Amino acid sequence: MVFIHGFNSSAEMWDPLLSRMRPDEGLRDVTALPFSYDTRLWQPSPLRQIPSFDTVADSLKEFLVTEAERFDHLMLVCHSQGGLVAQRSLTRMLVEGRGKDMARILRVVLLACPNNGSQLGMTLRRAVLPRNKQEQQLRPLDQQITDTQRTVLRDLVNAREVTERTCPIPFSVYAGETDNVVTPASALGAFPDASVLPGDHSGIVRTERCFATLRRLMLSALVTGTAAGQDPVSAASALPAVLSSTVATAPRTSPPSVDSAQQAPPATFPDTLDIVQVAERIPDMDDPDFRRQVVRLMRSALEPQAGFSAGFRAHPRDHLLEIVGRCQSHILRGAALAAFRDALGTLRPDDAATVELRAMIKDPE
Repeated sequence: MVFIHGFNSSAEMWDPLLSRMRPDEGLRDVTALPFSYDTRLWQPSPLRQIPSFDTVADSLKEFLVTEAERFDHLMLVCHSQGGLVAQRSLTRMLVEGRGKDMARILRVVLLACPNNGSQLGMTLRRAVLPRNKQEQQLRPLDQQITDTQRTVLRDLVNAREVTERTCPIPFSVYAGETDNVVTPASALGAFPDASVLPGDHSGIVRTERCFATLRRLMLSALVTGTAAGQDPVSAASALPAVLSSTVATAPRTSPPSVDSAQQAPPATFPDTLDIVQVAERIPDMDDPDFRRQVVRLMRSALEPQAGFSAGFRAHPRDHLLEIVGRCQSHILRGAALAAFRDALGTLRPDDAATVELRAMIKDPE
């Protein structure tokens, strides 16, 4: 994971988040790569300058080529201005015809990124920091930022294939619930996969939900191989064993006892990825309203016992992973999976994929 800090900050801002990552067994094979660059309010030395976004973007580009060279999969996690730096770096790589080099980037996460600029204290900032190149591009409606975001949405977020000039990379964008430095309207921008996390501008990265969200996104991206053009099964097989065990759905069992032969075997459940790969073949699965209808039917079926909820995701596979993942962690796991199967059976009863799901997901005992 490559971590990119924001304006007038440093790589140390990620320390609270990294302290949560280190003891996590599921993330023990994940390497944190904090990217650092020069950012400050002013530069007192006449022999130095505050680097522009383009300069920092090129520095990040070189960082990905050198420090991150040995990694087959990358995920960029950016706070505030760091998100603008990452977007600029990726678009400059596209201009250079290096779209295929970006296929190993599984996802980009933007936390409180001023996609539409920051209004807070703008008059004072202009007066006090007239020559700060970075501050100038944090202002609303900056033309270069607007052009960069247009390229990101067209050639990365909404791209269909890996070419020299395009590379499908999902962006997950989050605003801070109480952030008045970068408002939710600016942070969420025009990105389709956008939501809100607790915290203000600096506190968003220190919350437990932020860590849980990043953990889920990372495991989801790795398991599904959402890097452009990559086969999901191949991506999953290339994961470290610890990640595979983290997302495996069969429950752990205790060592067999002496009379284990007389005990009923533990219930087993199909793998999350197997279910998703079958379900995404069902017609209309690309339609968000269809997927929402599936969730509504599941909620109705499970309402008397425990109910059901699953967050919306713009990308069909991400949304299916969220739905099936919620089933796997549901208090009535078998019933939740059966509700998913039955909802699809109700909506598309004769589809071959639905028939396959019926054989895959059994009724709970």
